[in-house]
Amino acid sequence: MNLKSIYSVFALDPSQIQIFEVLLLTGPQKASSLAKQIKSNRTTVYNSLDQMTKLGLVFETLKNGIKLFAISPYEKINLLIQEKENKLIEARQALNELKSIHTKNGKLFQPRVQLFETQEELRQMMKDLLLYENITLLAYWPILNVLETLGPDFIEEFNKKRLANNIKIKVIWPQNQIPSIKVHKFLAFGPEFKREVRIAQTNINFSLGYAIYKNTVRFISSSRENFGFLIESEELAEMLKGQFELIWQISKPLKIRA
Repeated sequence: MNLKSIYSVFALDPSQIQIFEVLLLTGPQKASSLAKQIKSNRTTVYNSLDQMTKLGLVFETLKNGIKLFAISPYEKINLLIQEKENKLIEARQALNELKSIHTKNGKLFQPRVQLFETQEELRQMMKDLLLYENITLLAYWPILNVLETLGPDFIEEFNKKRLANNIKIKVIWPQNQIPSIKVHKFLAFGPEFKREVRIAQTNINFSLGYAIYKNTVRFISSSRENFGFLIESEELAEMLKGQFELIWQISKPLKIRA
């Protein structure tokens, strides 16, 4: 089943997704049966069912005095999605007022340092780069660490949108972090993929990476420490651009294998 877009609209977690799919395929079920089928405890299942009921995706019913849970009818779920679409339209209309206020007061409230501590926050930090088009990023990137921290699926989707936005990358990878392009095809490089890769010298090793655009620098750690931060500073950005260019000059281009 490919229902990811529905799950995303309602922000379902993995347990809720499993419950939804079981109910969709098998029909009304007891909570205890659901717990066995998704291999989870009853408390988690009851909590998930309670949240899904509040969302309107699931409803309770009785059969022979036994409480069962079932998926809401297609028509109701369709109505719920329409309501979310209407709220999104209203939010977009309100953006004009937000833009006016932000333009007027933005410099007063713009944080110069932002900290990100969960995978979802780190992903959002990176997704913010997709607000731009026709730019070039400089990335000092321990790519295997980044894959583990953000997840291959996220990187693959990010790459598709990066290419669509004509965002080019000049990236330096450590020698001990050269990925398999056969496994991770979305990390392919060359003009077609708008990615130029160079490999740092053996004595230059790093696990904390950064990406630079204009006067902002995004740092990202390994999954072991799992944090990132964004700094808006023209001086820092210029200093790191200088460092990047020096290492770029002494690094070897990664060649496309025939």
